[in-house]
Amino acid sequence: MQAGTNGGAYSATGVTINLNASCNLSSGTKAEVDFKADAPASTGTFSFAVTTSSNSTSATSNTITVTAAGPVLTAATYAFGANTTYTINNATVASLTASTTSLTLTAAPTQGTEKIAFVNSATGAGYSVTVTPSGGTATADTVTNASASGATVTLTLATGLANGDALAITSTGTSPAASATSQADHIIVQPGNGTGETTNSIAFGGSVTALSVAPSSLVAGASATYSVGFTASHAASAGGYIYLAEASGPTNFTTVTGIEVIDTTQNWRFVASGVVLTNGSATIPVADSVNAGDLVSLLILGVTNPSSPGTIGDFSAATSGDPVAVDAPAYTIAVNASPGVVVTVNPTATAAVATYTIANVRASGTLAGGSGTIQLDGPSGTVFPNNPAFYGITDSTNSGGSGTVSAAVTGGGTDSVTFTVPNTINSGDVITLTVADVVNPSTASASDSITIRGAVTGPPPSAATTTTTVPPTTTTTKPPVKKVQHPTIADPTSKADVSKAHLVHIELKCTVEACKGYITLTDVSTVVGSQHYSLRAGQKGIVVVHLRAKGILFLAGAKHHTIKVTARVTVIGGKTVKERTTLVA
Repeated sequence: MQAGTNGGAYSATGVTINLNASCNLSSGTKAEVDFKADAPASTGTFSFAVTTSSNSTSATSNTITVTAAGPVLTAATYAFGANTTYTINNATVASLTASTTSLTLTAAPTQGTEKIAFVNSATGAGYSVTVTPSGGTATADTVTNASASGATVTLTLATGLANGDALAITSTGTSPAASATSQADHIIVQPGNGTGETTNSIAFGGSVTALSVAPSSLVAGASATYSVGFTASHAASAGGYIYLAEASGPTNFTTVTGIEVIDTTQNWRFVASGVVLTNGSATIPVADSVNAGDLVSLLILGVTNPSSPGTIGDFSAATSGDPVAVDAPAYTIAVNASPGVVVTVNPTATAAVATYTIANVRASGTLAGGSGTIQLDGPSGTVFPNNPAFYGITDSTNSGGSGTVSAAVTGGGTDSVTFTVPNTINSGDVITLTVADVVNPSTASASDSITIRGAVTGPPPSAATTTTTVPPTTTTTKPPVKKVQHPTIADPTSKADVSKAHLVHIELKCTVEACKGYITLTDVSTVVGSQHYSLRAGQKGIVVVHLRAKGILFLAGAKHHTIKVTARVTVIGGKTVKERTTLVA
């Protein structure tokens, strides 16, 4: 399994995928490539031509027919055996000449043999139909009777339908019963004697139970070992998968260094390989079969906690045998109370000759005396001295690492300087850097920073014992603010794609001061998603918003699966901004 193009390219007419070292194709191997693309804008047919680096003559795929968008089926829940509501949007009426007040829904299996069973209702309760005439306004058409028999229900409407009408239908029923195999159904919509339309297919399944998640650290931004446990409701065969997701934080799985999967019921364990890790999800191939009722646990090393404190309530798990994701009990990510790397500038006046003291720096590796280097990048206009005697290091862990720089510096007289440490600094040592005779920038700024490069880092995240503010990043710090200024936030996102996981990426830009607040997406008066954000001054960032159930339904039923929402972005101490944003599923 390989995720991404591994440096390959894509365009409007083709995709090139570079295979990574673990994804080799030998002669005779069958390969599957899954990707997302926009369908052609007009109806018709097309095919794909496929080549490889060893097969330059293209092979042609089957022909694919592009048709007009059909009715879209969704369910309030996809769990086996659930009594739930099914929604059909974008159904159309055509070739109707008789029985105009009759509308029949018939469920049919597309995978497995089980079918939705509709509820019989003499009054029409549990069913609704909204009709939008061609070029007209949507109105409710009362359902006076719903005569159901298993997978078929016939609705009697108060007002007759007409050709060209667009229908939105809700119905009530029971999903397929629990099964050892996957089940999926679609629904055929038949208005009177008109042309029947078939919806997309929806899959039903079980969920794992007793899901728990326990990070070894609950501090924002900390690297932690996550212990995840659950009970399998249905079997997952070898070659299947375990899927973990937490998108609102998000929890970053790209930093994971190892995953152990343990089945305590069958007493087997393995170290996972071929995993797909993203900032928000992890897909873990299953090397051994999991039986129904097995207790499964995962030990995941090197997960990075969400960078902002708050309650995490969407950490979910699913398997190939239990494909309906379920959330674990909520847990709280605490404020990172570490002071970070601290810079003191004395004096702070613009263009003054000053001494810079940079404290709380940690050596992330050994810096050998006479060869190890540290680089300082200051704000534009800073002038670092060219004389090495002005650079000093104090090693608080091991005094032998302290000393004054003697070797010539590189970059003296500019805003970026590199110097060689005079004595060996051991990995883990806490050091303070002192640079005298520095010329401050000539322009005052509230967002100036210094970046430190080399085998150094900031202090690790730590839990708060008293109320503190979120510190800056470990290698970039800010000199004292010269005057009170207000943060300014901007939202340049006018169009955003919605992923299969119902995630929207909104770009924000923060200026003047650090920005914190919330982004809320609203369709008319309905909130379809919201998310907290935190950005440094001068930083552009992507905020990931998880669509709520209403937003998912709105998109599913909208023409071209596109809706326009108002993105309202608040910022503490600054002015709220609003932007009209188009969401495209």
